Amino acid sequence: AKREAKKAVAKAKSDRYKAVYDMLDTREGERAVYRLVRARHRSTLDMEHTKIVKGADGAVLRRSGQILERWREYYNHLCNEEFCHPPIPTVPSVEGPVLPITAVEVSAALAKIKSNKATGPDDIPADVWKLLGDRGSMWLATLFNKIVAEGRTPDVWQTSVTVPVWKGKGDIADCTSYRPIRLLCHTMKVLERVLEARLRKIVSVSLNQCGFVKDCSTIDAIHVVRILLEKHREKNRSVHLTFLDLEKAFDRVPHELLWMPMRSHRVPEEYVWWTKLLYAKPTSVVRCAVGTSRPFPVQVGVHQGSSLSSLLFILCMDTITKEIQKQHPWTLLFADDFMLAAESRDDLQKQVQSWKDQLQQYGLRLNTSKTEYMECGPRIEDGSIRVDGTELNKLCANCLCCHDHIHIDDCICKKFVRARD
Repeated sequence: AKREAKKAVAKAKSDRYKAVYDMLDTREGERAVYRLVRARHRSTLDMEHTKIVKGADGAVLRRSGQILERWREYYNHLCNEEFCHPPIPTVPSVEGPVLPITAVEVSAALAKIKSNKATGPDDIPADVWKLLGDRGSMWLATLFNKIVAEGRTPDVWQTSVTVPVWKGKGDIADCTSYRPIRLLCHTMKVLERVLEARLRKIVSVSLNQCGFVKDCSTIDAIHVVRILLEKHREKNRSVHLTFLDLEKAFDRVPHELLWMPMRSHRVPEEYVWWTKLLYAKPTSVVRCAVGTSRPFPVQVGVHQGSSLSSLLFILCMDTITKEIQKQHPWTLLFADDFMLAAESRDDLQKQVQSWKDQLQQYGLRLNTSKTEYMECGPRIEDGSIRVDGTELNKLCANCLCCHDHIHIDDCICKKFVRARD
C-alpha cells in the first residue's frame, strides 16, 4: 500500500510539473513567474504583518490602540484635504434619457470580475451572483434600476475597508510607504463595471494615454521612446526627456474634478448622476494587523480598488492637459505618470513649468522630488532643468556621458514599469 501511495504521489507531482512547464511557455506563464518572484521577495520583508508604525513625530508606536489611531489619523488627513486651487470650471451638461440596465450587461460585468477576491463591508462576494447565473443577473439589473431611479444606494455601499499595502519601497514602519487599497462591496462593483462599459463607448482619450486603455500598455510606451531615441541617435542630435510624477494623485483628486471631464466628453448627465451616487457620503475604516480603526469620512480622491476609478482618473488627466499636450511621441501618459520630450532643454523647461501650473489649477501637485530629467545626445551638458527654482534630479548621468544606449534603454524601462506597478 505504501509503495502504491508513493507511485501515486510521484505521478501527481510529475503531472503538476508538466502543467507548470507548459504554462511557462505562454505569455501568462511569464507573468506568473514575475508574480511568484515578487511574492517570495515580499515574504522575506515582514511588511504584510508588521505590528509597529511611526507616529507623526517619528516615534515608534507599539500599542494596538496607538497604531490604529495613527493609521486613522493619516488616512483621514489624506482623504479629506485638497490642495489649494481655484474653483473648478463648470461645463454644460448633456441632458437626455438613457436605457435601463439589462441582465445582459450585468452578466458581462460579472464575467470581468475575478473570483476569490476579498469582500467589502457587506461580506457578499461576486461569486454568489455568478453561481446564481441568469436569475442573479436579472435580480441585480432590477436592483440597479431601482437604485438609480430612487437616487439612493444602500448605506453599506458608502462604507469601505482601507487596507494599507506596502508599495515595495521605503520605510516599512512609515505610513507614507503604503498605498490605501479600499475593499468595496462587490455588488456595487458590478454596477461600476456596467457604468464603466457604457462610458467607454462614449468617451475617447488622447492617443498619448497608455494607462488603463485597451490594447495599450507600458510596452508600447517603452517602444515609442526607444524609437524616438534611436532616430535622434542616428542623426547625432540631442533629445531631452522628463518623467513627471504627481503627488498622491489618486488620493487628492477633488470630487468636483470628476464630474467636469465627464461633461466635457459629452457624457449624458444621467451617468454623471450615477457616478455621484457612488460618491455620495463615503466613509472608511482602516484594517491592519492589529485590528480595525474607527470610521472616517472620505471627501477627496477616487477609490483605489474600484474598476471605475481608473477610467475617471484618465478622463481627468485627458481633459485638463489636452491643451498643453504635444503630438505623439513627444508627450506620453501612463495614468499619473507623464513623459515629456523636446529637442532643447529650454523648450522642455517651459513645458514642465506649464504642466506644473496647469495641474495646480485643478488641485493636483507635481512631486518635484520624484520628477526626473534625462538628456541623451552626443554632448551632455551639466545641470538640469528647474521647476519653480527647484532643480530636478538628473537620470543616468554616468551612463549618458559614455553614450551607453543599453543603460539608457534600461533606465527608461524602469521608469515606465515603476509607473505601471
